[in-house]
Amino acid sequence: MECSKCNSILNDEDVYCPNCGYPERADESEKGKYEYRIKLKKDVLEDAEKKMKSVKILLYVIAGLNFAMGLYYLSEDLTFYDGIGSLIAAGIFIACVVWVNKQPLTGILAAFIFWILLQLSVVLVDPALIFSGIILKVVFIAIFIKGINSARDYQKFSQQLKEINVS
Repeated sequence: MECSKCNSILNDEDVYCPNCGYPERADESEKGKYEYRIKLKKDVLEDAEKKMKSVKILLYVIAGLNFAMGLYYLSEDLTFYDGIGSLIAAGIFIACVVWVNKQPLTGILAAFIFWILLQLSVVLVDPALIFSGIILKVVFIAIFIKGINSARDYQKFSQQLKEINVS
């Protein structure tokens, strides 16, 4: 007999599929519980994707601000190197967006660490700037943390669904 969910071969004594865990020879209550667990995992994935989208938007905003500042700084003779640095930072944030699309957790962590390093470099140059835009910094940190948690959930549940061959 084959599993009706993943087409794995079942032994005569198997109540649950050894591949996907579907309760092939169990009662309807067990089958309902299985379907409910799958639905919950899919719902978590969908929610995680929405939260990760907010991180991608944040990264685009940060990249855009760095790009705009880079262009502005390039027009000033005294800040030419700041302009180059801002354009490079914009490129790194765009690369992080691409990375988030391929490996969400790693990409978000890399972007967050890079953003923190940029904030620290500004504070090293002028310590008084630590409180400049503090509300915006707190909002960015909150978005990054939500994104990291969502990426972890996404990674965990998508792996579980792949293991049991559920798309």
